[in-house]
Amino acid sequence: MSKLLDYLNKGISDLHPYEPGRSIDEVVAEYNPEKVVKLASNENPLGPSPKAIQALSGNKNLHLYPDGDSKKLKSLIAEHESINVNNIIIGNGSNEILELAARAFLNKDSSAIMSKHAFAVYKIVTQACGSEIIEVPAKAWGHDLSSFPTNIKDSTRVCFIANPNNPTGTFNSHEEIDSLMNKLPSSILVILDLAYYEYVDSDEYVQVNKLLSKYKNLLVTKTFSKIQGLASLRIGYGLASDELIGVLNKIRQPFNSNALAQEAACHAILDKDHIRKSIELNASERDHLFKELTNIGMECIPSQGNFISFKGNFNAQNLFTDLMKQGVIVRPIALYDMPEYIRVTIGTKDENEYFLKKLKEVVK
Repeated sequence: MSKLLDYLNKGISDLHPYEPGRSIDEVVAEYNPEKVVKLASNENPLGPSPKAIQALSGNKNLHLYPDGDSKKLKSLIAEHESINVNNIIIGNGSNEILELAARAFLNKDSSAIMSKHAFAVYKIVTQACGSEIIEVPAKAWGHDLSSFPTNIKDSTRVCFIANPNNPTGTFNSHEEIDSLMNKLPSSILVILDLAYYEYVDSDEYVQVNKLLSKYKNLLVTKTFSKIQGLASLRIGYGLASDELIGVLNKIRQPFNSNALAQEAACHAILDKDHIRKSIELNASERDHLFKELTNIGMECIPSQGNFISFKGNFNAQNLFTDLMKQGVIVRPIALYDMPEYIRVTIGTKDENEYFLKKLKEVVK
C-alpha cells in the first residue's frame, strides 16, 4: 500500500479530514446525560418545513433514479431567485458545487485566495487540487476585501468569499463585494457562498441579481441545510452565467441529487411561513444570547448568522468537554485558527436557556 501512496496527489496526502461536530448518539453513548441539546452544527432548531416532511412520507419510488437535471426544483428556484433555469445548478449540498468549481479551475500551477478564519471547505478543495492557498489576514474577524487585490498572484484562479462567514458571523456589504469584483481580473472566478444569507438583517447586504447581471465570473452558492432545515438530505444550488453552469455540469456526477432531497426542497422553498418563523426566532434569540453571554463576561463576535462565537476565561477544549458531560454540544473552532473560541448555534428559547444554565455552572 505504501508504494501506491507514493503516487498520491501531494495536496491530498497533506490534508487532514474534516471533523464534524459531535452527534447526539455519540454524546449519549459516552456521557449518558439526562438531556442532550445539540448547538454545534448551525442547524435550524425548528427543524424542516412540516410540508417537506409530509411530502416524503408517502414516497414509494425509491427504486427509481431521480430526475438527473432536477427540473422541478430548478423551476421553483428560478421563480424564487428571479433567474433563468439555465443559470442554476443543483448540488449534493452547496459543498459539492464548491468542489466542482475547484476541480474545474484549480490545479498544481494555480492558487486560490480566501480570508483567514473562512469556512474550512475552501482550504480543503483548494489543497485537494494541489493549488496554493493565499490567506488574507482578517479585519475585525471579517473578510478584508480591500486587501484581496494586492494579494492575488498571476496564478490566482479562484476567490472564495463567505457572506456571512462561518464561524465568525461577519458579513460584507454589497458595495464592498462590487468594489472587489471591479478590481479583480475577469479571469478569476469569484465564489460567493451565501449559506446563511437568510439570517442577515442589514440594508447593506449583497444584492445577488445585480452582481450576476454585471459579472460573468461570479458563482453564488446557497444551501437548503440551514434555514430550510434539510441538512441530512444534502442539497444546495449554485447561480451563475449559463456558460459557467455549463462548465460545472460537465463534471457534475449523474443523479448527484437524490429524489427525496429534491422533493423536500421543492416544498421547503415554498413554505414561506416556516422560513419567516425561523428568521424571527433566530433574530430574537441571537440578540438574547449575545446579551446574556456578554453579561457573564464572555467576549462575543457580533454575528449575522445563526450562531455566535465567543471566548472567556476558560480553555475552549475543556469547556467543550465539560458541556458535553452536561448534555450540551457546542463547537470548539481551533480548526479556524481560533483556539480560544467556542461557537454556539442559536437554538430554541428553551435550548438556549439550558445552554446558558450549564455554561454558568461549568465556568463558575
